Amino acid sequence: MNGRFRLAALAPLALSSLALGSVPFVAGSAHAAAPTATCHVTQSANSPSFNIIGQGLTPGAKVRIRQAGTSIGMVAGADGNLAGSIEVGSAGGPVTMQEEGGPRLACGTVKQAEEKQTRDQYAKGYQDGFKLGKATCKAQAPQGVIAVDPNYEKGFNAGAAAAIAKYCD
Repeated sequence: MNGRFRLAALAPLALSSLALGSVPFVAGSAHAAAPTATCHVTQSANSPSFNIIGQGLTPGAKVRIRQAGTSIGMVAGADGNLAGSIEVGSAGGPVTMQEEGGPRLACGTVKQAEEKQTRDQYAKGYQDGFKLGKATCKAQAPQGVIAVDPNYEKGFNAGAAAAIAKYCD
């Protein structure tokens, strides 16, 4: 084989390997962002306790939940999530969550959880009432359906009335 031909064939390969050789150094300097922990409070059904939901924690980390003088210790799951409940203190103040060695996070207040529960129940009732009102042109829930929450019932009645006014008159 001709010496010039070999040089011409191998030169582009040698140059490209030099150029690509620096790619790992450039890509290696980027750091992955650490997950950000979050938490929120939800109301427990038919109970004086409230649920605490935590996400984005370090798997297996010790976590402290506090509310109005009450403090409980928990451990984050292998997926970095945490779920537990806490009895409502008489003050009903804010609930916080703190991963060991990390910042204290505000999860919300008991009042915020109650207000969200009210809005969620009303919205669910409205959707169900609207759907049934549109389908049957009746404002009553079918037999055997009992509203668990008065806000659901209010939402159901409002949704049914809106659907009947829109589709049945």
